[in-house]
Amino acid sequence: MKIVDRYLISQFLKPLAATGTIFTILVFVGRYFDRMGIFNNFHAHVRDIIVYLVLSLPYWLNTIFPVVTLLALMFSLGPLQQRGEITAMRSAGISSVRLYAPFLAMGVLISLISLVGGLIFIPSISSKANVIYRHNIKQQEIFNNRRDHIIAAGRNHQRFTIGSLDTKTGTMKDIVIDQFDDQMHLVNTLSSQQGQYKDDQWTFSRGSFIQFDTNGHYQEEHFQEKVLNIHEKPEDLVYEDRKPDDMTHGEIRRRIRQLHELGIPAFREEVALHLQVALPFANVVVILLGIPFALGSLHKGNVQTIAYAFGATFLYWGIASIFQSYGEQGFLPGWVAAWAPNCIFGTLAVWMLQRTTKI
Repeated sequence: MKIVDRYLISQFLKPLAATGTIFTILVFVGRYFDRMGIFNNFHAHVRDIIVYLVLSLPYWLNTIFPVVTLLALMFSLGPLQQRGEITAMRSAGISSVRLYAPFLAMGVLISLISLVGGLIFIPSISSKANVIYRHNIKQQEIFNNRRDHIIAAGRNHQRFTIGSLDTKTGTMKDIVIDQFDDQMHLVNTLSSQQGQYKDDQWTFSRGSFIQFDTNGHYQEEHFQEKVLNIHEKPEDLVYEDRKPDDMTHGEIRRRIRQLHELGIPAFREEVALHLQVALPFANVVVILLGIPFALGSLHKGNVQTIAYAFGATFLYWGIASIFQSYGEQGFLPGWVAAWAPNCIFGTLAVWMLQRTTKI
C-alpha cells in the first residue's frame, strides 16, 4: 500500500468512526424513546431493556450504515478538495481514478462486512432481541405450542393436513398424510384420528392406509396402530410466522421451498432473499454518488454539497422501497426488485464521475 493510499484511507476512517459512533448513540436513544411507553406499561427491568436495545443495534446500523459511509466520504474527500490536496495529487501525475480507488476499496470492504453479517450473524442477533422483547418485556409466550388447522409440506413429497398439533407433547389429531411421487401422482394416503411422536418416530392410532397403483386401483388397510416413516418432528410441521429480517439466508431459502411445495406465493421471501445480498452494496453506490458531490464542494460549499448528496441518497432509498413493494406484490421478480436500484444509481454515479473527471 502506497503512502497516498494510507493517507486517504486514514482521512476516511476518522470521520467514519465519529459518524458511526454518533449514529449508534442516536439509534440506541431513538429506539428507547420509541418503545418507552411499552417499557413503562409492562414494568420492564432495566437489564432487559438494555440487552434488547443493544441486540437491536446491529440490524438498524446495518440498514442505515450507507448514510454513515456517505457522511464519512463527504467529511474526508470534501476538505481534501478544498485544501487543494486533490489538485496537488493530480498535478503530481496521479489519475483521478487512482485517487478514488482507496475510497471505493473501503466501500467494498464495508459492503462485504455488511453482507456476511446480514447473511449469517445479524438475523440471529435480531431474533434474540425480539425474543427478549416478547418474553421478558411484554411477558408473552415465545412460541405457541398448540396450533390448529395446519397444512404443511414434508420431505419426500409428503403433504400433511392436521386438525390440531401440540408441539410440546408431540401429539396431533385428525391427520391426513398424502404421499406423492416425483411426478406428483398420489401414491398413498394415511388418515388417522391421532398421532404421537416418541423416540424419533410417529405412531398413528385408529385410522386407514390407502395404497394406490399406477392403474388407479387401490388397497385400503384399517389399523388400530401404525408406525409410519416420517422425517419431520412436531416443530417442523409448524409454519412459524417469523419476519425475513430475523432469518438467515439459508432459513429464507428453506421457507421459500416450503411455501412453493404448499403452492403458496413467496414473493415477500424471494425479495428478502435477494435484498440480503443487494442492500450491503448500497455502501459502494453511495460512495460512487458522493465522490462527484464532494469534489464539487470547492464551488458550492459544504452545506449545499452535503444537502445534494443526502437528497440523492434518500432518493435512492425511496426508489428502492418502491421496487421492494412491487416485488413483494409479485409485479416484479425478486432479483429485479432487489438489484434494480443499485444498477440505476450505480450507472448514474459512474456517469457523474466521468463528467467530474473531465472537469
